[in-house]
Formats: sequence, structure tokens, C-alpha cells
Amino acid sequence: MTVGPYRAEVIGSLLRPPEVKQAMRDAAEGKISQSELAEIQDRAILDAIQLQVDCGLDIITDGEYRRAIFWDPVIAAVDGLTLDTISPVMFGGSSQSKDDVRLPSVTGKLALGNSVLQREMRFLLAHTTHAVKATLPAMAQASALWLPGISDAAYPTREAYVADLVAVMRGEIKALVDMGVRYIQLDSPRYTYVCSEDGRNRLRALGIDPEPWLDEMIGFDNQLIAGFEGVTFGLHLCRGNHRSMWAVEGGYDPIAERLFNNLRVDRFLLEYDSPRAGSFAPLRYVPSDRIVVLGLISTKEARVESRDEIMRRIEEAVQVLPIEQLALSPQCGFASTLPGNLLGEDEQRQKLALVSSIAREVWG
Repeated sequence: MTVGPYRAEVIGSLLRPPEVKQAMRDAAEGKISQSELAEIQDRAILDAIQLQVDCGLDIITDGEYRRAIFWDPVIAAVDGLTLDTISPVMFGGSSQSKDDVRLPSVTGKLALGNSVLQREMRFLLAHTTHAVKATLPAMAQASALWLPGISDAAYPTREAYVADLVAVMRGEIKALVDMGVRYIQLDSPRYTYVCSEDGRNRLRALGIDPEPWLDEMIGFDNQLIAGFEGVTFGLHLCRGNHRSMWAVEGGYDPIAERLFNNLRVDRFLLEYDSPRAGSFAPLRYVPSDRIVVLGLISTKEARVESRDEIMRRIEEAVQVLPIEQLALSPQCGFASTLPGNLLGEDEQRQKLALVSSIAREVWG
């Protein structure tokens, strides 16, 4: 396995500047061209690069400014999906009565269209000498797009669809590796659905039996990343992230032993910013050759954590896993969806700087 010495990183998305959000809406309505949109995004991404470098992060992203949602490497780039047949994502933790996140379902054979990932990374690599990472949905996450009675005509089973998607996305990973990308992060809110009975019931509503599905998806994610020598792979385990809301809760205990031991990634990026994530006890299952990136700093609230409270949490984690196997990050992206979470750019900067300053203090 390849594990970089990265101790301070961001999960993926940063708050999109207002001009980027407006340009994306304007482009969707045909008010500006795609090339005009790209120019606005390019300028903003240069600022995002500088922000992360100034804050001292070891690994940077492009802020996901070319995406409307973190899913876009699949749903905006792969043909064979439609938005007509799936209900909005359910979120908790907010007084809002209406949610505006909708995900597509599989209705046709998959084929790569216009690659979001390759556009992102080509630009990022051309404009920084800093270490970078690419982010894309895990196969466990993408498996939920196959719906019984809707997707059967294209793929008779969920497994047949995911196998096809693995082939498509392996082509994407190869293209990134050929460009020089050496760190790739898989994003997966769906694994954490198995951590609670409420989450399991949501999987069942999609026609998924949680127990066999967990093992099947670990297998598919392993197929996705197999054979790419010299590349660090990470898995971000999320509990939902839209306008500071969350989708599921529950500690890692029900999935920890199987996931940490059987999924062949190098780094586990784990949310630990609230009691929804449970205790550090499940980290006892992490093999000695893996890194756990502790997501101790919240992207969901404007309050900036203190050094002392984060240091106390790291000290708690060290009681379970050696300090050499730990690193630090925010708990999730700052804007997994277009609107972004409910905090400002100043708080975002302070939180990123806090990640780096604590990482330097703890790991040097």
C-alpha cells in the first residue's frame, strides 16, 4: 500500500463564491455559455488553490467548483441516468420543510460522456505544484441509483449495474493516474446507513438487504481501486451533508470490523464532529498499515472550534489507535451541494487553518 505523509487535508468541496453559484444557475438556464461558465469557475478555482495553500494543507482539491453536487463525476458525466424517477434525499437536523436535492436513477446502459473528473484534475495540476487529490463517489454510494421496477430494463440486477459502473470509473481513474494524480478519495455516505436501524430501513426501501449489500459493496469498491500501483486511495464515510443538515446517525460499530479490514484503501476519513458518529472504540479494528483521518472540525456550523477541544479529542483517539496512524481534517466538505453549508468564508478559512496548525503541532 502507498500511504502519503499527509496529516492535514480538506475532504473535497469548499464554499462556492456567489458568482460561481449564480453562473452555474445562469448556465443551466441558458443565460450564459458553458465557456463563460468555465472562465468564472477557473478564476474561482485559482483562489481556492491559494486559500488551501495559505492555510497550510498537505493535500488540496479544486474545491469541487465545477460540480453542483459531490455526485457529479457520476451523475453529470455518465449517460444512462435520469432524474425523473427518484424522490428527494431525506435530511434531518434542520427546520427546513423542503429539500432541493434530487438524485437520478439508472434507466439505460452506462457510458462515459463529458468527464467532470478529467476536466477538474487537468486544470488543477496545471495550476499548482502542491500535492492534489481527486474525489469521486464510491460504488457503495452509486449502488443506490438502481431502483427495482425502474432500472430492471437496463440492468436486471443492482450487481450488474454496479459492475458496469466499476468498468466506466476504472477508466476514469486510469486517466487521472496517467495525468499524474496520486491520491484519490472515494466518498460514501451510504455505508453509514448500515450503522443504524433507521438507515437500514432506508436501504430496505430502495430494495437493498443491508447485510449482504455491505459485503458486496466492499467487494465492488475493491474492484474499483485494484491494480493502480503508487496511488493512495482514501474512503470518506459521511452521514449526509446539505445546507448543514445530516441524513443518518449512528456509530461505526456495526460496520467497523468488516469495513476496516476488508476494504483495501489506505486512508479512512471518518466523521467525528458530533455524537452522531459514536465513540472512537471501533478504531480498534483498523489494521496497522492504515491511516485514520479524524474529521473533528465541523463544516456544518459557523462556530470555530478551539485548539484545546480538538487536542483533547485527538488524545482520546490515541487511546485506541497510535498517533502515527492518525491525521486531521474537517468532518465533511463545506459545500457537498450547490448552496453550501451555513457558515461564511471567514469561518471556513479559520477552520482550514486550524486543521493545519494542529497537524503541525501534533505531527510536526
